[in-house]
Amino acid sequence: MGAPCSPQNASAHLDCDTHTTTVWWELSDGAVFYTAIAEGMEGDRYSCNATEANCEIMGLPCGQMYSITVLAMDENCTSLPSPAFEIQTVPCIPQNVVAHINCENNTVSVFWDPSNGSESYQVTAQGTNGHWASCQTTGSECEVSDVYCGLNYYITVQSICVECNSSQSSALTVKTVPCVPQNVDAHIDCDDGHMSVSWGFSKGAISYIATAEGSNMQQCSTNDTLCDITDLYCGETYTVTVHAHDETCDTVESPSITRRTVSCIPQNLDVQLDCDTNDASVLWSHTRGAVSYSATAEGSDGHTVSCETSKKECQITELHCGQMYNLTLTALDGVCDNSQSPLFVFNTAPCTPEHISTHLNCDTRSRSVTWEKADGAVWYIVTAEGQDGHISLCNTTGTNCDFMDLHCSQVYLISVIAMDNYCQSVNISIFESETAPCPPQNVQADCAAVTAFVTWEPSSLTVWYTATAEGSDGHTATCTTSETSCLIPHLYCSQIYSISVLAFGETCSSLQSSSYEIQTAPCAPDEIIANVDCNSNRVVVYWGRSNGAREFNVIAEGSDGHTHSHNTTETRYEMLDLHCGQSYNITVTTLSYGRHSISSTSIQIQTAPCIPENLTAELICDLNTISFWWDETDGAQLYTVTIRDSQRVTALFNTSDASAQIQNLQCGEYYTISVLATDDICRRPQSAVVNVHAAPCSPQNASAHLDCATHTTSVWWDHSDGAVFYTAIAEGMEGDRYSCNATEANCEIMGLPCGQMFSITVLAMDENCTSLPSPAFEIQTEPCIPHNVVAHVNCENNSVSVSWDPSNGSESYHVTAEGTNGHWASCNATGTECEVSNVYCGLNYYIIVQGIRMECNSSQSFGLTIKTVPCVPQNVEAHIDCDDGHMSVSWGFSKGAISYIATAEGSNMQQCSTNDTLCDITDLYCGETYTVTVHSHDDTCDTVESPSITRRTGNCRIVQLP
Repeated sequence: MGAPCSPQNASAHLDCDTHTTTVWWELSDGAVFYTAIAEGMEGDRYSCNATEANCEIMGLPCGQMYSITVLAMDENCTSLPSPAFEIQTVPCIPQNVVAHINCENNTVSVFWDPSNGSESYQVTAQGTNGHWASCQTTGSECEVSDVYCGLNYYITVQSICVECNSSQSSALTVKTVPCVPQNVDAHIDCDDGHMSVSWGFSKGAISYIATAEGSNMQQCSTNDTLCDITDLYCGETYTVTVHAHDETCDTVESPSITRRTVSCIPQNLDVQLDCDTNDASVLWSHTRGAVSYSATAEGSDGHTVSCETSKKECQITELHCGQMYNLTLTALDGVCDNSQSPLFVFNTAPCTPEHISTHLNCDTRSRSVTWEKADGAVWYIVTAEGQDGHISLCNTTGTNCDFMDLHCSQVYLISVIAMDNYCQSVNISIFESETAPCPPQNVQADCAAVTAFVTWEPSSLTVWYTATAEGSDGHTATCTTSETSCLIPHLYCSQIYSISVLAFGETCSSLQSSSYEIQTAPCAPDEIIANVDCNSNRVVVYWGRSNGAREFNVIAEGSDGHTHSHNTTETRYEMLDLHCGQSYNITVTTLSYGRHSISSTSIQIQTAPCIPENLTAELICDLNTISFWWDETDGAQLYTVTIRDSQRVTALFNTSDASAQIQNLQCGEYYTISVLATDDICRRPQSAVVNVHAAPCSPQNASAHLDCATHTTSVWWDHSDGAVFYTAIAEGMEGDRYSCNATEANCEIMGLPCGQMFSITVLAMDENCTSLPSPAFEIQTEPCIPHNVVAHVNCENNSVSVSWDPSNGSESYHVTAEGTNGHWASCNATGTECEVSNVYCGLNYYIIVQGIRMECNSSQSFGLTIKTVPCVPQNVEAHIDCDDGHMSVSWGFSKGAISYIATAEGSNMQQCSTNDTLCDITDLYCGETYTVTVHSHDDTCDTVESPSITRRTGNCRIVQLP
């Protein structure tokens, strides 16, 4: 027997956890047992033995490539080795792992020696709190980021390969950077100025340094979470940060905060007092650290005022007069607000003297002034200043003064000022005082009838005057007034009177004025009668004669201001120029040697009313109303209005208004309006007149006709009374309007859009008004031309399908197809598609669509051309070629055809195609009967088959059997 066969299909699997390599193979004929051998690259060999078809090789070194073969053996021989294959063992564990912390960015840099069999490495950092972080690399170093601050991490490295990973390297411990201090806070000690800084505990920190940085920098260090920073400057803003330390790293600075130290104490305090207002300006030098300042002044009376500012001065207002104030200035910094200046003392201006009183002695003409003592006053100045510029002064340390030299009829402003060594009182107490009036000067009098009109020059400070007239018969009369004239009534006629005037002030009166003499006038006439003539407006006045009269003055004064005056020696007078419609007061006065007599008692008359003027009429077209008005007529109590049309009086009425209306006018009528004024006595015959033409009548019996060819709408109507011209209007459903104008009873409206319903009305017009529209009626314009016409031929039945967009105004549609040979075909539809049949085959047709309506049809649509199905081939004939067995098929020309296909169908089917009218069909079976047809083609359609014929091919040849 021969040697065992070589094992076949050997394979192996590496267990990554146990590092055991299991080898399999197929059993070999003649084998008793087997040996699996793993041979390394350096010649080292490892093996396992088995009687079955597998075994396990133990202890293969890490990171090596091994070649695996299997030998089959019996008692005598060993087979050839199986085909070799390679296997990679588990990667080696990384050695000499080193790690250190990067203080700048809190990452861990890890290094190690390369390990055999590794394709890459994974570094793992496991924190003591369970947090994991890692990095991967194909090299021998790696930086682990995303680690927590202030935490111990265990660092391991593992080799990575596709099949297996190595065990992890020996762990080493590394501590990360301490955490940055958080929640930093700082408080200023307002008493000693140091800053107490605190923060939250930082993981991993051994100690801390707190830093305050401003114009100087100070620090404090501690193992705790607070410390005090000293030696800070006053009024400085410091930026405060904290950073933590351990044996290896310092943290970055904590988030910064800013704190301001106590402001410095204000210096160079000063006060400037405004004597005029008693306000104090407080001044000081700039104080470092102060955000604002508060100045407080406390007076000797307990009054306290203050001011606050961010500047180096402020105003203290509303200080009490005559007080000593203690002033302090506090610098406010928003931190401590306790930096206070030394005390500053100042005095305010004296108070204003109060309760001033004066007394006028009418006998001595002297004025006494008294007042109460003012706080802060050392002495007083009293001044009396008259309106005429006279000034009198009095100085005193007491509280009263007497003035002996004041002028009469003067208002004196008496002021009392309190004085100290620097200021006078803020407000001057001013008291107004009047002296006795001076005697009135230039007294004069004018006698009018039985009155004396007395005048004089004004005397200042006079409250009223009394004028006295003393007659030669002992009769006395007076008048009292606050003016510089007055009328002394009730004097006796023909008497001599002595006139004098006395002026009275609030307290004292003046001396008597010089006297003035007058003589009163003679007596007046009586029994006056007046008559008015209504037609001529003439007035005649009568009166009785008066003893001693030289002549008479007749005066008529109208209510409109018109005056008629005339002197006469008669006792009758006629006036012709008095104004109409006026009320006149008529008086008669007796004249005697230049002196006026007492006028007669007035009588009142009323002249005849005036004729109404500016009669104006306005026609209100919309309301069919005439509104008319006129100027109100003096003297009129009623107006009589008359309205006439062309035939008669249509209205007659009275009104007290100066306006009226006439409604419900007859259209097209001509009206005349007149107005007459009357009163209780007179009726004037004259009247104002105005003419008005009423609005035209609405046109009647309007009708219209649409010319389908020209698209013109002709409108007719009956003539309207009063019309000058007409407008016919066609208004569409959307509000679009078209019109035409005419002076006759017809016109043409051009350009109405197709397919629309229009409402037709007609308006009649004159120069002023437009009539109501005529009764409306509707007209339909011609249908619109169909658009977007599309046509295609139906190959199956040689008909033409036509479609289009609907067109306005169409009731139906008519489609026409006109062939190039003159043949016509058509179809009708109420929709937007139609099929035209009865068209000839193989012919070009011109397709048009027209909108149809009973009155008018639209113009034809834009035409398009379409070609019908080619004609079916006719006169088909076929001949058999007996020599080669093909069939020659021919036919007549088909209109519209571009090509043809001839078909012979028997037990097999053969075809031939051509652009001509014959072709040969080959490959026919011998001894067969074939049905022959022809159909034609164009670019779009195939025809149906032609009428068929039958042909028999030649007999099959006799084949001699062997």
